[in-house]
Amino acid sequence: MASRPPAGAASFALGASLRAGAMGLLAFGAFLAAERHLWATTMVLAALLLLVAFDLARSTTAADRVLAQFIEGLNAEGYERPAPQPGLSQAAGAIERSLDRLASARADRQRRIDHLEALLDNVTAALLVVDETGQVVSANRASRQNLGAGPGAISAIASLPPATAVRLRTLPPGAREIVRLADGRAMLAQAASFTAEGRRLTLISLQSLSAELDAVELKAWQDLVRVLAHEMMNSLTPILSLSESLAGRLRAKDSDPAAIAADLEVIARRSAGLMHFVERYRRLTDLPAPERTKIRATELVASLDRLMGPSMAEAGVDYASSVSPRRLTLEADSELLEQALINLLKNAVEAVRGRPGAAVRLGLRLEDAQVALIVEDNGPGIPAEDPEAVFVPFFTTKPGGSGVGLTLARQIALAHGGRLEHSPRKGGGAVFRLVLPYG
Repeated sequence: MASRPPAGAASFALGASLRAGAMGLLAFGAFLAAERHLWATTMVLAALLLLVAFDLARSTTAADRVLAQFIEGLNAEGYERPAPQPGLSQAAGAIERSLDRLASARADRQRRIDHLEALLDNVTAALLVVDETGQVVSANRASRQNLGAGPGAISAIASLPPATAVRLRTLPPGAREIVRLADGRAMLAQAASFTAEGRRLTLISLQSLSAELDAVELKAWQDLVRVLAHEMMNSLTPILSLSESLAGRLRAKDSDPAAIAADLEVIARRSAGLMHFVERYRRLTDLPAPERTKIRATELVASLDRLMGPSMAEAGVDYASSVSPRRLTLEADSELLEQALINLLKNAVEAVRGRPGAAVRLGLRLEDAQVALIVEDNGPGIPAEDPEAVFVPFFTTKPGGSGVGLTLARQIALAHGGRLEHSPRKGGGAVFRLVLPYG
């Protein structure tokens, strides 16, 4: 069904048609009068013809002006409203309403832009938008004040050492890394990518770590001192007690050499245990830097399946692994990454050992430009009272556990610019996700 034109446009078209018809009649009449030498009649008809032609031109010009003003109003931020014209009142009303809606939409858009700009300019993190050539497209107030950033190349920012500027340009999406400014300040750098106006852009955030690290460092020292004090007191208390009793028995005339030897053996064994504890702590602080190579996810999982399959079967654990997509690759240190996953899988096995329907799953998936290495189990889950305590060095809830597996896995993740996180599993148990940048 054909749509009907607006009434205002229809009346304008009818008026223009009538004027054109009148002009044709007047022209014909003037021609006939001139043939009969009726000059006065010819002059009158010619004058009327000119008046009608002028009126038609005026109406057409007015309609053209209204339409031009409306089109300009669609593109211009500020514009004049077209004045109502005779014969176009309904069209002018429709244009007026359209411009009102347009003005309202523009005002709403501007309010959102002002709100976002206010948010960006009031965050403490320095935010830089960089294009593929390394040019700074946009910078918020914190980046202008703290970094001296502005239009131009990111390498031209004086507060960024050349190596830091290069690293920020090549930071993969989703990666987090600590970098240093020219004045020595430590900053946590994060990157995200997006596309705008056909260009691929990178959003780089730089957040000062001074205050945050002070609080984190204090908490870390408190946790470390608590663990060290606990372990050392556990070892030193029996050593002290045995030493005091040995001193008394050695002074006694009827001392039993066999009993004394047994007590000395206990002291030696406990001292060796304390030395082993200190050695474990030393290994924890000497994690080597990762040597990244391209790893096929399927090969990594196949290697873990061969390593962990026998122990899974021995413990009566239903174990399965998966990779999605099958051609997934990642850039990482294969030995360190394998060690981290072995630790996570061993923890999962210990969590489900002896439980009915014990199951452990390993999965590697590509998620939002990141690689997620996921280990989940249907064990008792993470202690609800202090879930982050599982990452504290030497913290363990298992008899005979070392308490360093999760800490090492987290350090390996951080060394790769990633993170290790955990969450409750739906239906019971725990899920550990080692997330690494992709590419």
